[in-house]
Amino acid sequence: MFRLIPPLVLWWIWVAFVVINFIDLAIQGHDRFGLEVACALIFATGIMYVCTVRPRIITDDHGITVINPFRDHTVPWGLVTGVFVGDSVEIGAERPAPKKEKTIYSWALYSPRRARARAELRSGLRAGPNRQRYEARRTRRRFEVDPEAFGRAPQQAKELASQHPSHIMARELARRCEAARGQDALGGALKGQWDWLGIAAVVLPAILLAVVIAV
Repeated sequence: MFRLIPPLVLWWIWVAFVVINFIDLAIQGHDRFGLEVACALIFATGIMYVCTVRPRIITDDHGITVINPFRDHTVPWGLVTGVFVGDSVEIGAERPAPKKEKTIYSWALYSPRRARARAELRSGLRAGPNRQRYEARRTRRRFEVDPEAFGRAPQQAKELASQHPSHIMARELARRCEAARGQDALGGALKGQWDWLGIAAVVLPAILLAVVIAV
């Protein structure tokens, strides 16, 4: 599983904030305004849940599953065309002709502009064989695995420590993709589906809040 720590920290801070507010409302918020505040907190908690807890990337023997706030994408290893970093980690997925390659953006692994700028200055982040294809988007970089890098432990450790976690995870995803190709990973179908639980976590509290305010 690949995800960043700050969103989870933010989630638990929010949970503590909500608990404190509900305790306060239970003690002295026995009026209409207190009910509206409670509904607003529930609505905001649903948004926080889908934006911080749900997003992640999961890999297994079959491929990559990108879990975003409301939609999940499963890409078999045989269909992964590359791992890239733009505003977030992106997974290139091959589709049957005449459809073009699909780019799946990971909500979980965002990439700050400063981290990308630093990455472009390092020789470790080098463009792939089809470099011209990706230079059209200057902020998007393709991650590849350098087999000789693992023999330069001290220097690599310094470079690793200076990289943003999303870039490190992108490199690991690229490594797993290369390993799967080495085992002749073939075929499969690209799948996408809506997460109705995540949608309900936002829509139902929103409806409840609207009803409370309107009535």
